[in-house]
Parts: sequence; structure tokens; C-alpha cells
Amino acid sequence: MSPPTLLVVDDDRFVRDLLKDAIRQSGLEVRMLEARDGREGLEVAEREHPALILLDLFMPHRSGLEVLESLRTTAPDTRVLIISSMDVEPVVEQALSAGAVGFVGKPFHPLEIAQAIRQALAH
Repeated sequence: MSPPTLLVVDDDRFVRDLLKDAIRQSGLEVRMLEARDGREGLEVAEREHPALILLDLFMPHRSGLEVLESLRTTAPDTRVLIISSMDVEPVVEQALSAGAVGFVGKPFHPLEIAQAIRQALAH
């Protein structure tokens, strides 16, 4: 059985690299992909069908919430974990009610990311 595919969608290369490093260090066995913005994230998700997407909320071309809403119709089984510095309650509630399985605020700790990914993949 092949490892699940995980897609990191964030416009900040540094954050994408931090997430990928945290995942590698955690020992999680996943196939990792990345996208630079919301539009590219949707394209990669459509082509690769990841099990889980780590999604930033504020990006060019399409916001994380727009991506999430689109995924609910095009890939309803894809789990989405929001990773964002905008961790105010109304934004978190909006993301969760739009179908995200969880929310991790930036800055994050590598163990926090690994735990959130494990929980998201277990559902």
C-alpha cells in the first residue's frame, strides 16, 4: 500500500519548506506535493487527488476559503487542514464550517503539525 499523498498549499516558500521539514522529521510516511497559490493548489489537487491538503488562507489568485469551497464540490473526500496566521475565532469557524477538518495557527511547532496531520488522516 502506498503512503497517502499530502499537498502543501502556501504562497510563502519558507512556510512550505518548514511544513515539509516538520513532516519529514515527524516520521510520517507520506508523499508530499506543494503549490504556490490557491489556483495552483486546485490544479494539483485535481490532478493528484491528495488524501490531505495543508492550506493557507491568504494567498494570491484564490484564497484558502475559495479553494476549500471549490474542493467541497470537486473533491468532497479530500481532507483539508488550515494552516494560517489568521487564527481569530470567526475565521476559524468559517473554515471549519466550510469543511476543514482542523486549524493550526502560525507560528506552529513541528509536533503540533505532525499531530494534526495524524488526526486528519485518521478520520
